[in-house]
Amino acid sequence: MLRTGVAEGILTAHGDGEAVFPAYEDYCFANVNPTLLSLLGADPRPERRLPEDALGGVEAVDRVVCLFLDGYGWEQWRRDHADVPLLSAFSERGTVTPLTTIYPSETAAATTTFHTGRTPVEHGLLGWWQYVDGVDAVVTSLPFLTTDGDPAGEVYDLRPEDMFDADPMYGRAAEAGVGSRLHQPVPGGPETAGAETVVYDSIPDLAVSLRRDVSDPDGPEYVYGYVPEVDAVAHRDGNGGERYRARLEMVTECLRRELVDRVDPGAAERTLFVVMADHGLVNTPPADNVDLTAAEWLWDALERDGDGDPIPPVGSPRNVHLFLRDGALAETRARIDDEFHPCRTFTRAEAVERGLFGDADPSALFERRCGDLVVVPRGRGTWWEDDELALAGMHGGLERAEMLVPLAAARLADLRG
Repeated sequence: MLRTGVAEGILTAHGDGEAVFPAYEDYCFANVNPTLLSLLGADPRPERRLPEDALGGVEAVDRVVCLFLDGYGWEQWRRDHADVPLLSAFSERGTVTPLTTIYPSETAAATTTFHTGRTPVEHGLLGWWQYVDGVDAVVTSLPFLTTDGDPAGEVYDLRPEDMFDADPMYGRAAEAGVGSRLHQPVPGGPETAGAETVVYDSIPDLAVSLRRDVSDPDGPEYVYGYVPEVDAVAHRDGNGGERYRARLEMVTECLRRELVDRVDPGAAERTLFVVMADHGLVNTPPADNVDLTAAEWLWDALERDGDGDPIPPVGSPRNVHLFLRDGALAETRARIDDEFHPCRTFTRAEAVERGLFGDADPSALFERRCGDLVVVPRGRGTWWEDDELALAGMHGGLERAEMLVPLAAARLADLRG
């Protein structure tokens, strides 16, 4: 069942013009992993729960398989599902519930929220590019690299765990008797501590490993797979081209064949299969993207680092954080609203008051990492580096296409042909 009525309710409650704000209190990505772990008897974040109807009322399962399909939004699911057998099986024989993601609608912030159960206002990781005041430098957060591409820990006195302030949920889940195994294309970091992390080298490898985990009576109760393929091609080619379609079909058909169709029947009855995403994407024709290097007045307004150079905009091209000189906020905001229209702007205090980054009290790390002014462009990217400005698909902002994500759930047995 494709729950379009829930999407309409989210838009009524949380829509504001072209923007959709996070529904942190109920139908939100931030509540997915705590809810899934709770189905297995763990309760690491009891304050974060999806509404009871979000998973279609599935009960009495002893395994959960969660597939994290990076970059595959609700609007994409609605467009594609009838022509993609695995997706259509979920839509016809399971439950597909729309959620909002968090802000920013970016993978670095979202995966940190997913694994820790904390919102960005708590954990403080607010974008792909983060200004780290302790080392007076910009770091790309998820790959943990300098802006020159070098390992950040080799250049600065900095550890990956310094990028956020939150504890992963898997250690507490293990204390409750719930084992977790995470399959990723890269090794796990501090955000996945407490779980066993397995590196896979291809989608077939992932699909077979998920099936083996589910079929093994001594295997982990919670199994997770992270898939970046759809997001990667959409950044390059936009949302919906031939390469995008081929990549989506490759991923879903492999999982359908190797996991759904070939899993042990008894295990299939006892296993809940969930497909979810951290964000959708907005098509951003490169010719429309805004190059901030041409705005000399903006660079003049930026705060200086220890060497006297401007601290560049951080976050991402659709979630732009500006650290500004004293007294420069009002004039800079007015010029941005005028020259970079359409966009929305928030001061740090306004973002907290609006609950943009979460529904909890802001952490000390958030207060240091959030810019003085947050700029959220509409329909395009706004940045200062050529590779990013050349992307045909982006996310990170507040538009419906990037903010609404699917949560598909069904017993594996119900998805079999």
